[in-house]
Amino acid sequence: CPTLYAAGTIDGAFVWGGVMESMKGLGATMMLVPAKMLSDWEKATFNTISVRDAFAADHSVVVERIAGVVARLDADYLDEDSNLWDPQDATDFLASVASAYGDFPASPLPAEREAAADALALFEFVDPTAMQGSDYLGGGTAAALRETADFLYDIGRIASVAPADRDDVDALYVDTTTAQFLEDGLIAVGVDVLGADDDLNLATIPEDADSICSGTVDLTATGTLSDGATVSYSNNLACEWRIASGGVVELTFTVFRVWTGDVVEVFDGSALVAKLHGFDRAWPPLRTTGDMTVKFTTDGVTERAFNYVLTDGWSATYDAAASACDATYCGAHGTCGASGLCTCDAGYGGADCSLATCLGTATLTSPTGEFRSSPTAPDRAVPYPNSAECHFVADVGTSFGYVSFTITYDVEPTFDFVSANSGDVTWARLSGEETTTILVPTTDGKASLVFTSDSRGRRGGFRATYVAKSVACASNADCGGHGTCDDGGTCVCDAGYGGLACTVPHCLDGAPKVTGESMVVVSQAPGEPVPAAADCTWEFQATAGRSVRVVVETLDLEPKRSDAKEGDRVVIRSTGATDIELTSTSFRKSYDVASSGISLSLETDRNDVDKTYGGFKATAYAVDACPVVGGNCTDQGFTCELTSGLQGPGCYDGGRPVGCACVLTGCPVGSFFDESTGGCEACPPGTFKSAAGPTPCEPCPKNFYAPESGAAMCCRHGYVLVDGFCRECGENVANYTLKGATCDAPSGTTVATLEIEQGYFRFSPDTTFLYPCPEDDNACRGSSPAAKGYGDGLCYTHAHGPLCMLCEEDYFRDNKMLDAPSKCVSCDRTGVQLRQLYTVLLMIVLWALVILGIRRLQSRFERQWFMAVLIQCVYFTVTMSRFVSIHQVPLPPVSKVFMRAFDVIAFDLSSLHSLARCWGWVDNYFNFLLWVTLVSPALLLVFVVGAVVRAVSRVACSATAPPQNALAEEGAAAEAVPLHRRVAAAVRQDLGGVLSKWMLLISLFHSAICCAIFQIFNCTAEYEPFGRSFLMYDYSIQCSGRTYGAYRAYAIVCAVIYVTFPLCLFLVLWQPRRLEPAWQERSKDPRHVDDGALAFLTKNLKTEYWWFEVLAIFLRSLVTGFFRHLGIKMSIVISLIITIIHRTVVLQLKPYASSGLQHVVEALMRFALSIVLVAVCLVGDLITEGDNATAIVTFVFLLNLSCLPIAYQAFVSESYRSVAQRLKARQHVKFEELEALLESAHAEAVREDVRKVSRDILKEAFRGTVSEQDWTYFTNNLLALEGVWAPEVHAEEVLQWHVESMLARAKKAGGDGGAIDAGAVERSVDIVVGPLGETLMEQSLSPSKAYEQLASPSRAGNAPVTLERVYAEVLSPFFQLDDGKTQKRWHSRKENPVLHLATMARTKSDKISTSLANLHSPPKSPTSPSSFSLSRRSLALSGVPSARSLLRQELEEPDADAPTREENLASGMAHLRRAVRKITIARVFASPRKPLRLERFMDLSLIAHDYNQRAQARIAGTAEGVLAEPRGDDVKALESFDNGTDQPALRSAELVAFKDKVGGAALESELDASVCVGALHDLANAAFPAFRAALAKLFPPGTEGIELECDADVAIKKKTRMRAKVDEKSREGAPWPRAEKLSDCLRASVVVEGAEHVVTAYEALAKGDGPFKVVRLKNKLAERAKPFNLHVNLAFQPPAPLAPLIVEVQIVPKAIYNDQKAFHRLFSIAREPKYASFRGVRARAAEASPEAADDGGDVEAPAALPPGRHARVAPAPLQSLQSFFGRSRRPG
Repeated sequence: CPTLYAAGTIDGAFVWGGVMESMKGLGATMMLVPAKMLSDWEKATFNTISVRDAFAADHSVVVERIAGVVARLDADYLDEDSNLWDPQDATDFLASVASAYGDFPASPLPAEREAAADALALFEFVDPTAMQGSDYLGGGTAAALRETADFLYDIGRIASVAPADRDDVDALYVDTTTAQFLEDGLIAVGVDVLGADDDLNLATIPEDADSICSGTVDLTATGTLSDGATVSYSNNLACEWRIASGGVVELTFTVFRVWTGDVVEVFDGSALVAKLHGFDRAWPPLRTTGDMTVKFTTDGVTERAFNYVLTDGWSATYDAAASACDATYCGAHGTCGASGLCTCDAGYGGADCSLATCLGTATLTSPTGEFRSSPTAPDRAVPYPNSAECHFVADVGTSFGYVSFTITYDVEPTFDFVSANSGDVTWARLSGEETTTILVPTTDGKASLVFTSDSRGRRGGFRATYVAKSVACASNADCGGHGTCDDGGTCVCDAGYGGLACTVPHCLDGAPKVTGESMVVVSQAPGEPVPAAADCTWEFQATAGRSVRVVVETLDLEPKRSDAKEGDRVVIRSTGATDIELTSTSFRKSYDVASSGISLSLETDRNDVDKTYGGFKATAYAVDACPVVGGNCTDQGFTCELTSGLQGPGCYDGGRPVGCACVLTGCPVGSFFDESTGGCEACPPGTFKSAAGPTPCEPCPKNFYAPESGAAMCCRHGYVLVDGFCRECGENVANYTLKGATCDAPSGTTVATLEIEQGYFRFSPDTTFLYPCPEDDNACRGSSPAAKGYGDGLCYTHAHGPLCMLCEEDYFRDNKMLDAPSKCVSCDRTGVQLRQLYTVLLMIVLWALVILGIRRLQSRFERQWFMAVLIQCVYFTVTMSRFVSIHQVPLPPVSKVFMRAFDVIAFDLSSLHSLARCWGWVDNYFNFLLWVTLVSPALLLVFVVGAVVRAVSRVACSATAPPQNALAEEGAAAEAVPLHRRVAAAVRQDLGGVLSKWMLLISLFHSAICCAIFQIFNCTAEYEPFGRSFLMYDYSIQCSGRTYGAYRAYAIVCAVIYVTFPLCLFLVLWQPRRLEPAWQERSKDPRHVDDGALAFLTKNLKTEYWWFEVLAIFLRSLVTGFFRHLGIKMSIVISLIITIIHRTVVLQLKPYASSGLQHVVEALMRFALSIVLVAVCLVGDLITEGDNATAIVTFVFLLNLSCLPIAYQAFVSESYRSVAQRLKARQHVKFEELEALLESAHAEAVREDVRKVSRDILKEAFRGTVSEQDWTYFTNNLLALEGVWAPEVHAEEVLQWHVESMLARAKKAGGDGGAIDAGAVERSVDIVVGPLGETLMEQSLSPSKAYEQLASPSRAGNAPVTLERVYAEVLSPFFQLDDGKTQKRWHSRKENPVLHLATMARTKSDKISTSLANLHSPPKSPTSPSSFSLSRRSLALSGVPSARSLLRQELEEPDADAPTREENLASGMAHLRRAVRKITIARVFASPRKPLRLERFMDLSLIAHDYNQRAQARIAGTAEGVLAEPRGDDVKALESFDNGTDQPALRSAELVAFKDKVGGAALESELDASVCVGALHDLANAAFPAFRAALAKLFPPGTEGIELECDADVAIKKKTRMRAKVDEKSREGAPWPRAEKLSDCLRASVVVEGAEHVVTAYEALAKGDGPFKVVRLKNKLAERAKPFNLHVNLAFQPPAPLAPLIVEVQIVPKAIYNDQKAFHRLFSIAREPKYASFRGVRARAAEASPEAADDGGDVEAPAALPPGRHARVAPAPLQSLQSFFGRSRRPG
C-alpha cells in the first residue's frame, strides 16, 4: 500500500499500525481507526485507514463509505444478537474469512470456522462511537496512535516516533488524526449493508495464476518478452532471458504491472541496468552494449483484488541491433558516449536519460564527479521512489588507491541506506540525515555507492561528490580532525572514530583488517551514542599457529530481548568454531578463541529507546595457542590469572599468555574463600591448598611442614618454602634461582637459613636469587658457620664486593695463563707481576722476529703473501679473543688455554692489570677506557713529530743544497733549493710511510679498542633484591650514578668515532674513485687509484671489492660487543648472524685477489664461525658442562687448526704460478682465468707475461710461422684482456723501445739524408710513426709543425733539416716532463729510478749521462721482476744507445770545431758531477710534474706496425720478382683504364623522380642507405649463383696455375660495408644515388702462380663473349702499388629478368697472396692507436658477424696521404684474404 500510495496509484488504504507510520511519513494525514489488537507483548496496536488530505476533501463520500462499512462490521461484531459471526452457519462471514485467506477449503467445516472465530477473538473490537471520544484510551484516537508508535519504537521496528523535523510529536498526532469519518460513515451506511447479497460469489483468492515462463531463454535479433501469463503471473517464478548481441540492445516495456515483492531486473553483463516493479509505470527504454540479461522473479504472495478482475504482468519489445545513441536520443539530460550509450546527468536514469530518478548503474571514469539519487536530491519535495536500488561506480583507474566520497544524504533512518563499497566489501552504510566524507579503497581502480530504499517511507535522497586519491592521507588534515596521518599514508583514528578518513564518530560496516599482536575495538567516539542499525565488523589475524584472546573493557549495550533485532549484541566469530555472543548481561571479561583469526561484529537494532549506552570496547591479543585445542589451563601445567595480566585474565605460562581454558571464579592455590571478607585469604601456617577453587585449606601430612602462611603445599627435606610453594634446592625453576643452595636443616629450611655452596653468591638473607661466581675465579667460598650466609660473608680473605670480584687495597687479581682460577694476590709478590710482564715482552719479540723473517724472504710475491696472511691472522686472533672475553664464554679447560694464548698473541692489555693496579697507573675501568681511546691519537702525534724531526735533521745534515730540478738537462745551471722546500720534500717523503703504519696498527687493533669501549655497556643483570647492576669488567663500578653516566656518554662518543672509523676509511678510499674519470673503464688497473697510506686495505683485494676490508673491520667491531647491552645470549646470536654474513660474503664474492689468501681467509672465517657456534652452544646450554663439552669443544678447536696446512697448501697452489708456467710454455690459458688473475695481487706480473707472449706471437706472425690456433687465441683471449692493454703508463716506458726503428724508417723515407719539404713530412707520418700519429695530433706534436720550427730562421743551422731531426723533435717531449699537473703518487726510495741508474753505471760508466736522462722514467712494478721482457732488459744493459741518446744525437747540430781530448775529459767530469748531484736530489724529491702517458696497447701496436712495414717491403720484393718473370713484360703491358663503373640498375630517371616525390634532398641519405643499398644487395644475392657459375666456367677446378676464390660470405658485399661506402661518397660530394658507385657488390679472387697466369686469367675475362665485359682495369702489380694485383671491374649480365651488375674480380699472384696473410694480421693490430678503438672494431665485428667480415675493394688510397691526414684509417676487422685483397686503401 505505501508503494501504491507513493506512486499515486491509490489515495488511501486500510492498513496495520506499522504501515500507518510509513503512510504518515508519506503525508497521509487523515487516519480512521477501526480496532485495537492485543498483541503477544500486551501492547495495543491499531489498524488504521490512511488517506491524503486532498483525497479526503475530493472524495469524502468514498472515505465515509469505507469507514462506515468498517464501523458497521465492528458494531455488528459487538452486537450480541448478530448472527453473522456464528461459526455454525456455513453461509456467514466466518466461512468467507476462513476460505478467503486460504487456511481452509472453499467450504470450511464447522471446526475450521471455529478456528476462524478464535482468530477474530484475538482482536478487541471497539465501538465506533467510543473511539470518537476524547477520553478514549486516555487521550483520544491521537493518543492511541502515539501509543502504537511508541510500542513500535520500543521494539526497534522504527527509528523514531515521528519525522525528524517535528519537535512536538503529540501535536503531530492531534493535527493529523481524526475519527470523524467513523461517525459520518456510520450514518451514511445503513445496517442492511451487512445483509446484502454477495454478487461476486468470491469463494477464495487464487493462490497461483497462469504464467508459463521458466528457466533461461536465449534470444537474438528482435522480438517480444513477457511474463507469459494470460491474466496474472504466477508465484515463485524465476525466469531469465538472454539477448545476444555484438552491438546495442534496447528493451522497451509496453505493459508493466508488477506487485511489490516481485521484480524485473535488467543486466549488462554483471552490471545492474534496472530493478523495476510497480503498477502501470511508464519506464524509459533500457539499453546495453553487448548481451542483455532480463530476469523476472516473484515471491510466494498472491496479490489480487476482491471486487474486480485486475490483470497483472508485463511485456516488452527488444531490438538486438539497435542504433547507437546520438544527441537527440540522449535529450537534454545526457550525452552520447563512445560506447553508443547515453551518459546521463547526475540523478537521471534510463537509456534516453528521461527518468528523473536514478536507475540501475551509473559509471563515471573521471578522477572527480557527482552522483545523485534524483536531479534535485536531497529534496523532500521530490522524494525518491520506494524499493529502489541504484549503483554509482567511480572508475578512477588503478593509478589511484582511494576514492573520497563527500555525501549529503536524507534517507529514512535505519530503513533506507547509502552504502560505500569497494568490490564486494561494504565500508560504510549511511542512514538518516547528515553530510559526511567516506574514504574507500579502490578495487581494480573502482569504488561505488549503492542506494537502497525499502517498500515504505521516503525522504529527499542523497547527493555525493567524489575525488580520487593516491594515498589515504597526505597530512593530518586529511584525517577528519580525529586522527593522525602516519608515515605510510594511512589515518590512525582516535578511539571510536570510523572510516579510513576518521570522519564518522562511530564504527562502520567495514574496517581494515589488523594483523600483528593486538587490535583495539571501540564502537563510538566519546559522548556519542551507539550507532543504530549497525553491523560493524572488525577482523584480527594473528600469526599462524597462535590463538586470540579478546579482553572486554566496556560492554554497555541495549539489552538483547530476542533474535528479531531487538536490542544489541557483539558476536565473536572464527572459522570452525561456535559463535560467541556478548550482550549487556555477559559477565566474563576475557574470551579465548582457538583460532588465529577472528571477527568481532557489533549488531544493533534501529534505536536505543531514548537511552544512551557506553557502547563496546575490547582488545584482541595474539597469544600462544594451547598445546591441546580446547585444553584446560591447569591440566597443561599453566596458571590461571584471575586479575588482569598484560593480556587480561586468563591462562599464563609464567608471563606468557596461553589460549587454554581457565576457571576464573575460584580462589588460587594457597588461599581459600572467606565468606566473612568476601575474598580469597591465605591458608594459615601448617595448612596448604594445592588447587584453585572453592575447596578449603588442608593440614600438612606427617614429616611435611608449612612454616609460612599461603602454602600451596607442605615441604619435605631438600625443599624450601618460597612464596607458599616448595622449591627444590639446587635447581633453578621459574623465577627462583636456587642452584648452589642446600636445604638439609633438620627442622626444615627457610629462605633465611639457606646454605650457599662454594662458587655461588647472594646479596641478601631474604632472597632466593643465587648467582654463580665467574668460573675462572675462586673468591666465592660459600657459607661458613662463622660468617653470615650472604654478601662478603661468602668471600675468601682479601676478596669482597659483588660476586667477591673485588680485591682489597694493595692486592690485585692474578690472571693465570693455565687453567687455574684467579685470586687476589698481594702487590708484594713481584714475581707474579714480572711473569705477566715477561709474557707480553716475549710476544713482542716473537712478533718482531716473524715480521723480520717475512721481510727477508727473497721473493716479493712471498713477502707480500705472508704479510697479508699475517695481517689476517692478527685480525682473527684479536677479534676472537675479545669476543670470548666480553661474552664470558665458559670454555672447557683446554679451549680456555687456547683462547688465553689468543689473548697474549693479540696483546690483550688486561694481562698488565697487575702492574697497572699495583703501580697506580690504571686503578679502574674508567682510567683504562681513557687510556685505550686516547692512545691512538697520541701515537699518531708521536709518529708525525718523529717524521718531522727526522726530515729536518736529514736536511740539516746535508752539506750543500741540491739543484732545484733534478731532471734538468746536462749543462743546465744548478739552482739552490730554498730550505723550506727541502724540508717539505723530506717530510712528504717520510709522512706517507708513517701514516700507513699508523693506519695499519689502528685497523689491526680496531676491534680490541671497540671491545674496550663496549665494556661500559656490559653490565650485569640487576641483582636482587636491590635491583643494582655492576660493570662486568670492573665490579667496583655500578651501572648508575653521575660518574657512570658521564663516562658512558664519553664511551658513546668514542663508540661513534671508532665504529664509524671504517666509514671514514670508506669515504677516503671512495673519494679518488669517485673523482677518477672513466674509472669504471680502467678499474682493472689498480695503479690508477693510489690509496696512499691506506693501500694496505686494498692491495690484496680485487679492484671492484676495494671496500671489502673496510666492511670486514666494521663487522669485526660489531662482533666484539656492540650488542652486549642486549644481553649475553642475544649478543652472541647477533654475532653469529654477523659472522655468517661475513663468511658468506667471503665465500660468495671471493674478494681477495690472491687465491691462496682467499683460502686462508676462508679457513679463518670457518674457525671464527666455529668459535661463535661453540659460544652459542655453551651459553645456551645446548652443550652441558663436563667431559662431553670438553671433548666436543676440543675437537672443534683442533679441527680448525687445519687452517695452518690449508694456508700452506694455498700458498703452494697459488694460481699465478700455474698460469705463468703455462704462458711461458705457450699453452693456452682460459680468458676467465687470466681475468681473475688481473684482479689479484699478481696483476702486474701477469700483465708482463701476457705482453711478452703477445710480442712473440707478433714476431711469429711476421715470419709466417704462427699457427691459426695461436693467432685465434691471441686475438680472442690475450687481446681481450683490458687490464693488460688499456692501462696508461709513462710514455717513455712505451716509446723507448721504438725510437730507433722510427728514426730508421724516417731516414729511409727521407732518402739519402738530403733536405726535405713539407710534403715529404706529411707523406712520411704513416710510415714512420704509424698508430702513434693520432696521439701526436692529440698532443699538438704535429711533424709538420716540428718541420716548420726546425726550418725557421731562428733554428737554422749548419745541418739540413732531415726527417730524422723532425721526428726526434716530435718524440723528445715524450722523454721529458711536461709542465702539467703534479704527480699524485709519492715514490719511496725503493721505487726511485736511481737504482736503475746505479745498475747502468756499473755496466758502462760512459753511458751515465744517457742514464741520467732516464732518471725519471716510471718505476718498475713492485709485483713483477721487470717491466719489460728479458730481451729488452738485455738490450738496456748491452750498451746500445738509449732512446734519449738517439734523440739527443739527432737534435744536436754538428759542431765545426771538434773538441780536444782535454775538453772531452773536462766535459765528462762536469757531466759526472751533475749526475751525482741529480742522484742526491732524486733520493729526496718526487717528481712534481706528471709525464705524458700512453696505453700499453700502443707498445704492441708499434711492434705490429714495425713488422707490418717490413712485411710490406717483403711483398713489394715478391711483386718485383713476379714482374721479372718471362711474361712480366706482358703484365706490364696491361694498361689501366676506366670506362665507367656506375651500377646500371641504379641509373634510372624514375628512381630520381621517386626520390624527389617522397622527400627530395631531405631523404637522400636515407633512401641511398636503405632503398638503393637494399635493392643492390638483394640483386647481388639473386645474381650470385650465376656469377659463380660463370667464373667457374672460365676457371674450372683443376686449371693449372689458377684457383678461383668465390665464397658467398665474401663474394656478396655486406649491407653495412655498402652503407659505409655510400656515406663516404656522400662526404666526397658524389651525385645521388651514390650507391651506383658501388662496383664490388659481387666480387671474386683469382689466385695465379705467376706472371704468365696473370695474363691468362685477364685474357679469359676480357674475351667479352660471355656474360662478362671488362669496364675498368687497375694494374696495381705493374704500377708496383699496393695491393699488387690486377683489379678488374666487369659488367655482368645475370639471367633475366635480373638487371646487369658491375662486379669485381681480383687477379693475385699466389706468392703475394700467401705473403699478404702476415701483412693482414699485423695490420689488424697496427692500424688501431688505442685499445678502445681496437676493441670497438672487434666488438663490431662480433656483432655484425659474418657481415663484419666484409672489406671493400672499390676504394683506392692515393700513393701518399693528403695533407692533414695522418695514419688514421677506417677500422676494419680481421677477416679472410679475399676480403683483404678487396682493399686498395693504404693500410697502416
